[in-house]
Amino acid sequence: MRFISEFHRNGMLTKGLNSTFIALIPKIDSPQRLNDFRPISLVGSLYKIPAKVLANRLRLVIGSVISESQTAFVKDRQILDGILIANEVVDEERKSKKELMLFK
Repeated sequence: MRFISEFHRNGMLTKGLNSTFIALIPKIDSPQRLNDFRPISLVGSLYKIPAKVLANRLRLVIGSVISESQTAFVKDRQILDGILIANEVVDEERKSKKELMLFK
C-alpha cells in the first residue's frame, strides 16, 4: 500500500489511481458496428481507502467547521431541510400578516 504513504507525504493521489476505463462488450456474436457493443466502465477502487480515511477524520471536526444552518453534505442533515424551514418561516409570517424580506 505504497500509494497511501505517498498520498500522506505529498497530498496527491498517484496518477491513474482513480481512472475509469471503458470496455466494449459485444452484444452479438459478430459485431460490425458500434451499436453492436455495450460499453461498461471499469473503475478502480484503491482511491476509496484514502478517501474513507479522510472522511472519517473530517467527521470528527466537521461540526466545528460547518455552520448549524448548513443542511447539505452533512451526516443526518438533508438538503431539503433548508427549503422546508424557509417555507415554514414564510407561512408563519403570512399568518401573522407581518412584512417579510428573504435573501437568497
